[in-house]
Amino acid sequence: MKFSLAATSALLLSIAALTNADQYADARKQWCSGLEVPYPTSSVAVVAGSQTKVTVSRVPDAHDKVVSGLDLYAVEKNGKAKYIKNIWSGKYKLDKQASLPDTLPKTLTAGLYYYRVWVSNMVGGMLGPDCIQTSHTFKVTSSSHTNADGSIGYAESLDDSSYYHPEHFRGCYGLTVDYPQEGATYKENDHLRLSASRDTSSQTDSLLKVTLYKGSDEATAVLVDTVWQGKESFVDVFTLKDHLKLPKDKLDYTSNYFYTLEVESSKDTTKSCTFRSNSFKIEKSA
Repeated sequence: MKFSLAATSALLLSIAALTNADQYADARKQWCSGLEVPYPTSSVAVVAGSQTKVTVSRVPDAHDKVVSGLDLYAVEKNGKAKYIKNIWSGKYKLDKQASLPDTLPKTLTAGLYYYRVWVSNMVGGMLGPDCIQTSHTFKVTSSSHTNADGSIGYAESLDDSSYYHPEHFRGCYGLTVDYPQEGATYKENDHLRLSASRDTSSQTDSLLKVTLYKGSDEATAVLVDTVWQGKESFVDVFTLKDHLKLPKDKLDYTSNYFYTLEVESSKDTTKSCTFRSNSFKIEKSA
């Protein structure tokens, strides 16, 4: 698809970048507020090859809008968003609500899927800035059957986390912590670059906290410091520079260190998502 408001901003935790984030939020408010994809819901289960639908709703504003594209995505077991195919493209007028039918490919494997919807603003009779909204993840099964009591049974249990990861189901996917790299070594008192990238179809929405830990196992790791805390929207990339000035009792040149990022999902704000960086070491400065 073409230029989208959902791919125009990167978050750098500095004054200049926060200004860009504010500008992005203002642009979204102007062009994209009030858009939702209420169907499929979180309770939907669909058999591969069967028909379902996508419903888009909006709160009318000063801009005429059309649904201009519909993409199907899968959430892979490693938490990455995978583009499957473009389902539909065109111009479907969106007043308050519009529904589009879709027959899922028979070749889909059991797992979590979702739709990414493109909504275009009409400016002077032409397609203007795009807005991107996604449906809740829904469950796809390989087959179904009717039980003796009339209930529907599925080839895969809908509670099987090997197919339907509970964190991915809540929208905690599509974010990768790229730096620091695995096994990297940094000098004490240096400034380390922490960088993460987000797929534009991901449902991760706002950064809430960045925390530094000492150790290799999350269950036994020791909290070193809360590096940053707040609430900032981000789109594709964010970068933070952390000054590695650690308290003496938390500094160990033989230990591994790692960061965790707490992020809010646009589909579930009751509990944050946690993403972990690669492990790295700290050595004594010269």
